[in-house]
Amino acid sequence: MSVFCFRHFEIRQESSAMKVGTDAMVLGALVQAEHPKAILDIGTGTGVLALMMAQKFPEATIVGVEIEPSSATEAKQNMENSPWPDRLTLLETDIKDLHTNQKFDLIISNPPFYTGGLLNPNAQRAQARHVFALPFDVLFSKVACLLLEDGDFWMIAPSSDVELVEMEATKVNLFPRRRIEIHGKVGGAAVRTVLCFSFKPLKFIGCNKLTIREVDGKYTADYIALTADFHGVAI
Repeated sequence: MSVFCFRHFEIRQESSAMKVGTDAMVLGALVQAEHPKAILDIGTGTGVLALMMAQKFPEATIVGVEIEPSSATEAKQNMENSPWPDRLTLLETDIKDLHTNQKFDLIISNPPFYTGGLLNPNAQRAQARHVFALPFDVLFSKVACLLLEDGDFWMIAPSSDVELVEMEATKVNLFPRRRIEIHGKVGGAAVRTVLCFSFKPLKFIGCNKLTIREVDGKYTADYIALTADFHGVAI
């Protein structure tokens, strides 16, 4: 699908290696924050999460960082064509090379996380999907440098990697605040987990669960309610 229509914006994705998927939709819909002013989206792809944040937090400015040129080009176009071009900035660079004095009170990422198997022969897709492009330890090191003391970092990862992800987070003094297990279908095992981290070792809010589809393949009422502000065409 070369164009993905949300309720208030469109994502053009003709050239990007990674199209809009459920992971981004779930992460963007689940993110919670108290009136963030500056948001960073690491690995923005075509800009879908950055645009979701612009819709969700009308007082915030959002910076999307993307290394892959085709995706960065489309992300910039999607931001410029959105209702919020003055609040969105695209930086075409490797997050490892981003050096700035700016700090963010909310950082989000749908990072590459495949750790095994053969690399995809499509170099763009391999970079977008495989953890070699942004290892978890490097990701958390950058987050620790860029996050305000009272800020939050939200990400999505394979459920099988949660222990590893949380271990890397603690190395830079980021502590788990929330853990939301994502089940693809009723009765199925968790396939993804959305995680929230903070520098402050506050009380862990707990582990919640979201199931995307019923046994018959239809979306669950919980998923429909969660994504209602984003799904549908009203632009």
